[in-house]
Amino acid sequence: MRGVQRTVAIFECFSPQRPSLTLQEIANSIGLAKSTTFRIVQSLERMGYLIRLEDQKYCLSFRFTRLAGSVMSTLSIRQVARPTMLELARQTNETVTLNMMSGRDRICIEVIDTPSPLMSMARQGQSVALTGKGATGKMLMAHVAPKAMERIVAQATKIPEKRAEMMTELARVRKAGYCVSHGERVLGLSAIAAPIWESDGSAPYCISITAPTVRLKPRIDEFVKTLVKSSRDISRRLGSDVEMPAMRSEVAKPSKATRDARAPRRARSLVHS
Repeated sequence: MRGVQRTVAIFECFSPQRPSLTLQEIANSIGLAKSTTFRIVQSLERMGYLIRLEDQKYCLSFRFTRLAGSVMSTLSIRQVARPTMLELARQTNETVTLNMMSGRDRICIEVIDTPSPLMSMARQGQSVALTGKGATGKMLMAHVAPKAMERIVAQATKIPEKRAEMMTELARVRKAGYCVSHGERVLGLSAIAAPIWESDGSAPYCISITAPTVRLKPRIDEFVKTLVKSSRDISRRLGSDVEMPAMRSEVAKPSKATRDARAPRRARSLVHS
C-alpha cells in the first residue's frame, strides 16, 4: 500500500503550473530520498506513465489522456454527485438539488426530495432564468467569466446602481464559497448553495439545499457546513484540487433582498429557489 501511495504522490506533483519536474523537485515534493524517488520514477517511465525530456525533466505521458477519456465517457456529473447528494439529503432531511447553467438560465439536473409534506417543488430538467435572485442562481452566476457575468447582470436589471450592487454581491458569494437566500424568489422558501469545481478550475455546477424558511433558519450554520463539505467531496471526485475558501465561524450575512423577505404563514409546496 505504501508503494501505491508514493506512486500517486508522484503523479500529483504535476499540474498545469508545473507540467515538468526534475528528479530532485519530485523528491522534494513527496518528501523521499532522491535515490528512492529515482527507483519509482524509473519504473513509471518504463511502464509508459512518465516521459523523460531532453532537459532531464519528467512529465506525465499521454496515457493519462486515454485514462481521462475513459472516465469521462463512463461517468456523468449526476453519477458522480448522486451518492453525496443522497447522504446530504439523509443528514438534513431536506431537498437537495444539482444545478448548472445553460445560456442565461439555470437548470436543475438532479433532485433528491425531502420526505416532508412541506417541501420545495424542484423538478429534474426545470429551467429558471438567472435574475440575480436566489442562492442557486447567484452561485452559478458568481463563477462565470467576467464578460459573461456582465451580460447576465445587464439582462437582469437595466438600472446601473442595481447592476453595481449585483456585481458586488456576486463577488462576495464567490469569495465566501457558499450563498444563503431567504424568500428572494419565493416567499417562505430558503436556499443554501455551494459550487462544484472541475479539474480545469471551473465551477459550472452547484449543489443546493432548499427548504421552508421556518425549518432552514434554525439549522443554518449546520446546513452550511454540511453543504460545503458535500460540495468539496463532489469536487474531489471530479478531480479538482482547487483550494476552496475556508469556512468562517459564522454564516455570511444574506443580501438585502433576503433580509427584506418575509415568510408566509401557510404553504403546502413551494417552487424551487
